[in-house]
Amino acid sequence: MGRLADLASRQRRTAAFALFTLFFSASRWAAAAFEPDDRGWEGTSELIALARGEIGQSRVRVITSLDYSRLDPADAIVFLHPEVDIRFHPLASFLAAGGRAAVIDDLGTGASLLERFHIHRANAPTLPALRLRDNSNLPIALPAPSESSAAETSDHPTLRGVDQVVTNHPTALRLEPGIELTRLLLLPARGEPDALLAVTGVIGDARACGLASGAVSRDTPTGHCGRLLAMGDPSAFINLMLRYPGNRKFARGLVTYLLEDDTWGRRGGNLYVLTGSFRQSGSYGESAGLRETLSEQQAALIDWIKDVQKNGLPEPFAIALAAILVIAVAIWAGFAGGQLYVPALPGYARGIPAVAQGGFAGRFAVLAAPSSDRALVLLELDHSLRARLEQRFGSSPGSSHGALLDAAARRGFDPDRVRALGALLTRLSAGKVALTNARRLSVSDSALDALHQRVLDILAEMNDQEEAQRDSSSQHR
Repeated sequence: MGRLADLASRQRRTAAFALFTLFFSASRWAAAAFEPDDRGWEGTSELIALARGEIGQSRVRVITSLDYSRLDPADAIVFLHPEVDIRFHPLASFLAAGGRAAVIDDLGTGASLLERFHIHRANAPTLPALRLRDNSNLPIALPAPSESSAAETSDHPTLRGVDQVVTNHPTALRLEPGIELTRLLLLPARGEPDALLAVTGVIGDARACGLASGAVSRDTPTGHCGRLLAMGDPSAFINLMLRYPGNRKFARGLVTYLLEDDTWGRRGGNLYVLTGSFRQSGSYGESAGLRETLSEQQAALIDWIKDVQKNGLPEPFAIALAAILVIAVAIWAGFAGGQLYVPALPGYARGIPAVAQGGFAGRFAVLAAPSSDRALVLLELDHSLRARLEQRFGSSPGSSHGALLDAAARRGFDPDRVRALGALLTRLSAGKVALTNARRLSVSDSALDALHQRVLDILAEMNDQEEAQRDSSSQHR
């Protein structure tokens, strides 16, 4: 049993190692797809060599960072399976000035740019009429018919000598209604319409550039026009697929078309090739507006974030960030460690606040507190005055306002004093009304002091009267 267990354990380790190796090999192959320096079957080194053979070694430049401000209208750009969003505004300005570009993409990020030019992705035919080795994933594309005669193929420069192009898991293209572009390659289908694989069009005023019927003479164009070519299968240009003659001829025609002389003169520019992830900077032509500037800044920030996710923070930035964090921790530790400990008395040894006490002390503390409602003070003055009046007049507790005033008149209070007493009782009763209606009463300190003083004056006067009456009684005896 022990040997069988060891054998099973070794087999599991071997299988795990094989899966591990296969995973990283697949990752390496995926990373190498469309790489210009890769001479393997998924690389595009053959395409670069073909382009340099056609237009010259120095004019084909494989770059990983595109600065739009350094482009010339005579230049051309090839975006092969882009993995970053192509910036619309600077590229559109470049094309409007006479530049040319090709976006060759199926599952990358080129769709958002093409949609701005009214070109959309679509599904390739499910049952292609022509396919390599009877494989539906390898449909064969044919040159599109000529615009003048459906019986003849198009005479576009990219299609010279091309009879067919073998594709590899392509994505078709769809044009919005009313958009008239030159169709280059079609994917014939059975039981469904043929699909569009490659298309090109003029960016600018075709009549002013001498590129439309009834336009000005081709020798004296009055403007520059750019060209945009879109294709839904970058795999057609990998090293493995360029062994097919039609693919190779179409690649040669594409390179030549992007840099051939224009109606406004000789081009003679450079061909810039970008694949996968690349950086973009700068603006083309005149200074961009606020919207374009914000868009460029946003694109630059997104590119920087993706670069950080892929390669990590730059070393100087990481060191500076770490230093800032260390300093912040040191400052926090200094403040936290430098604070003196103040012992707190236990609850049973602490003094009881006056407002928490009962009796006269607690009552006084509540009434004197700044946060107490002034209605409580008025109610306290009212109760004190009424209690003294009831005692003085011999009235029953809780006598009404009118009963107290009648008693005062019977006891010899002159009418002016009775009216003053009634006004004071009315003013003090506002505290009870406010508390009954759950309304906070607003009384100034000076008004409160005045009411308090009037109550004290009445109480003092009543005391004087009582003392005078006692003295008079003692003399008669």
